[in-house]
Amino acid sequence: MAGLARFVGVLTAVVAIVGPPLDVRAQVAPARSGRTPAPDAPEPPFVGVSLKVGDEIVPPGGLAQVKLFVTEPQPISTASARLRFPGFSTFAGVALMSPAGDTMGVAVVQGSELMVSIISPSATFGVNPDYPILTIAGRVPANAALGATFPLDVDEASLRFTDAAGALYPIDANGGTLYVAANVGVDDVFPGSADVAAGDVVTILGRGFKPRTRVKFEEILLSRVEFVDASQMRATLAEPARMHGMGIKIDNRDGAETEYFSYQRTSRQGTSRHPVLSRAVPLFSDGATTIAVVGVDGASTGLAIQNLQAAPAQIAAELLDAKGIVRARAPLTVGSNRFVVAELTELFGVSYSPGQQVRVQSLVPVQVMGIAIDAAGSARPIAR
Repeated sequence: MAGLARFVGVLTAVVAIVGPPLDVRAQVAPARSGRTPAPDAPEPPFVGVSLKVGDEIVPPGGLAQVKLFVTEPQPISTASARLRFPGFSTFAGVALMSPAGDTMGVAVVQGSELMVSIISPSATFGVNPDYPILTIAGRVPANAALGATFPLDVDEASLRFTDAAGALYPIDANGGTLYVAANVGVDDVFPGSADVAAGDVVTILGRGFKPRTRVKFEEILLSRVEFVDASQMRATLAEPARMHGMGIKIDNRDGAETEYFSYQRTSRQGTSRHPVLSRAVPLFSDGATTIAVVGVDGASTGLAIQNLQAAPAQIAAELLDAKGIVRARAPLTVGSNRFVVAELTELFGVSYSPGQQVRVQSLVPVQVMGIAIDAAGSARPIAR
């Protein structure tokens, strides 16, 4: 499984392994062959962006977290892609993973497809091949047949990745496969994105847990792992950690295993009347602030605010003209673990134009993003 090598040497619970391991994937599909170079004729190294979607094994009704990896590090400043997951009945969450807090994106959901647009002003997106750049959680239908397989596709024709200078990278993309089979799995982690201290407890919710299930956190030692029941485990940290993007590996003594990358899952508060913004999900790699200013851009412009705090956030939004004069104000409350996406006219009740700005102030740190919608209906984040 991708990323397994990263967990070598990180031991959190010692469990005796009895009997041969069970290869779940082998039960549902034969080995798949990839491109194999001819003997004595190795392929030259690929100098563009190489993408890989990991395979996932999920039982009927289970939640799969699909991971999109850059297999060789490259500094990426902008990215856009169409992803297709026909095996999902619903999407449960989309998360962006990046070492820089300035990376942000927007995903627009259309049936079983996602259109994703990402910007990284520091071009630090995609520089760590050990972590997925994007994860997508989706529910497998409860009536899915055991042994069924579904493609996890990247539409290669839709891919646009640029370097720090704005030049397009060549692209090589490989999709994965969703296997419907019995397996252990993670549905959610609490806290999902917070900074946690030594001695803090992280709760892991999922399915198929057993009293001797092993839990490992990437590069972080755990002092205790507690089995609660088949759907819940608790891990006590032996050292401080940042949970956003934390790799968590779960395995049972029968060989069933999974890997999950943590993030704080939020849900939509209200629905925009704009047909694109009503399906848009803001993606933040990190970073929250009590004051932010975003520009007005595109044929239509939306504002996204996400609150990861444990209590509702009181927000004051202001529409500023080109001279910085306040033209409209809009107070709003964003609930705990919720996000709001609204078009500026429905937020402020007045018209707006390019060159204006929106200032957002909050008593507690929140995440803020502008979303530009062009005439073709494509959405992209607005860099602050």
